[in-house]
Amino acid sequence: MTTLRAARAAAAPLGAGLTAGLLVLSLGSPAGAAVRVAEDPVGDTAGHAHGTGDVTKLRIKHAPRALRMIAFHAEDSRLSDVQAFIIDTDADAAGPEYTLGTGIGEGGSWHLYRADGWTGVLGDALCKGRNDWDRKKSRMKVVVPRSCLGKPARVRVNLVTSNDYPGTPVDHAPGKRRYSRWVVAG
Repeated sequence: MTTLRAARAAAAPLGAGLTAGLLVLSLGSPAGAAVRVAEDPVGDTAGHAHGTGDVTKLRIKHAPRALRMIAFHAEDSRLSDVQAFIIDTDADAAGPEYTLGTGIGEGGSWHLYRADGWTGVLGDALCKGRNDWDRKKSRMKVVVPRSCLGKPARVRVNLVTSNDYPGTPVDHAPGKRRYSRWVVAG
């Protein structure tokens, strides 16, 4: 199964709840965690008709109990339908170890899989949870228990966004097949 297909599968049941209500996104997180912010250029998905999914930054907090990731989108953009967080925990292994697929929707869910390189997933979901999204502020937050990731000493992340209809662009933060800097556990 491809990464974006897995993310779309996780997001598919969420579309009906888009206008039902919004969850408030809290940026607060526990003290003692390491934080990194990966910047992404505004407008690098320009030139398409739908104007969605332009990520401007990815905030990663590696706390003692959880990995918190927040994707911020450009003000004139909207959240993309599908977001895949590609997570690397082992610099010596080729490619990422995990892929987390999620989508927009009230109380939207995420699913964490073992990665099959940069474009696929292996087997069934290892863990599942809920995302928090704020459509007005164009940001998405996911919180993953570290136990789901094998309690790694450090992580680095790449975010891939897309929309669930043909011809939409893909944005990568911080860049195509590039990770954020390493974030050590706090």
